[in-house]
Amino acid sequence: MEQRGIVLIHTHENRDNTNAFATNSWAIPYIDQPLSFWQEIKNRFPKNISEVYLPLPDPFISSGRPLQETAFLSDFLNNSPLPLALLINPVILPEPVDRIASIVIEHLRRLRDTVNVENVTVADYTLALRIKETFPDIALTASVLMDISRPHQAMLLNDVCDTLVPASRVMRDTNGLKAICQAFNGAIRLMVNEACLPDCIFRTQHFYEMAFSDETPQSLCRELLDRKPWLRLAGAWVLPQHLHFFNDIADEFKLAGRVTLQNPEKYLRVLQAYITRSSLLPDKIGGGPASVLTPIAISEEFYRHTLTCGKQCHSCSLCSEYHTSAASDKSQPLRLDNADFPIVQEN
Repeated sequence: MEQRGIVLIHTHENRDNTNAFATNSWAIPYIDQPLSFWQEIKNRFPKNISEVYLPLPDPFISSGRPLQETAFLSDFLNNSPLPLALLINPVILPEPVDRIASIVIEHLRRLRDTVNVENVTVADYTLALRIKETFPDIALTASVLMDISRPHQAMLLNDVCDTLVPASRVMRDTNGLKAICQAFNGAIRLMVNEACLPDCIFRTQHFYEMAFSDETPQSLCRELLDRKPWLRLAGAWVLPQHLHFFNDIADEFKLAGRVTLQNPEKYLRVLQAYITRSSLLPDKIGGGPASVLTPIAISEEFYRHTLTCGKQCHSCSLCSEYHTSAASDKSQPLRLDNADFPIVQEN
């Protein structure tokens, strides 16, 4: 495996499946905290953070998420101890790409005069081409919002994108992920805690509202989840203790949480749990409104089954029965003894 900048280039062969920490490189979200917060992460996890990702620091084009606070942003951009990556990945661009690309490129050019930008995440194929033509030294990541869930889609990104974040719809399908892995020449980055429902029927509208609405959008799937709460168990999440199922797939993991991990102590607890692969319940991982919001223990056997079941939810009742059983089982507390474990340094 050859490392180029912060991008892992591999052949997807002879992966190490025996080492539970075979993959332990992380892309993590920016939250508006003093520089000391990021230096602390650098000190605790000196070999684990590949990049801190954040929106292009200009409201001209959205990152597909609500705007963040910026009190400490300038200091972070100029003095970050960790590599930086920019997000330019709304589900829908506000203007035709040929009109908007030159403006985006000019913003990038001005930013690069003062800030070391190593990676750009995009959700539009043509915009990726334009950026690559202008800045061949910048690594490009295909956003989860590009919705790549099939190998023939992944193949189209070869020689354009260096890294691919597969769609949430395929996160709980290891056979589908392996097919994407084989089709794509670059690195595979898996988002571990986004928790959106597979094939969510509200997804496009939800991300559009997050990108372009003046108000923070409500959870559009709330009514559906009230009626079918077991669907939360099928979300696109991986608990830290289950990361080993993806050792032969992932080159890198991505932590979501620009909104849900705003509290710096929670951010550090969740990040540490994933890096050290310490057990967490699904309501503690910093997922969104479609995630599991109550403390339900997830057995390894149950999680393993959901990775190869093919999502035949119309003819299967396993998740519904598991949810009912877990929610009604009062004989065993549905929490972990180390749920509030202290922060420790990763060597």
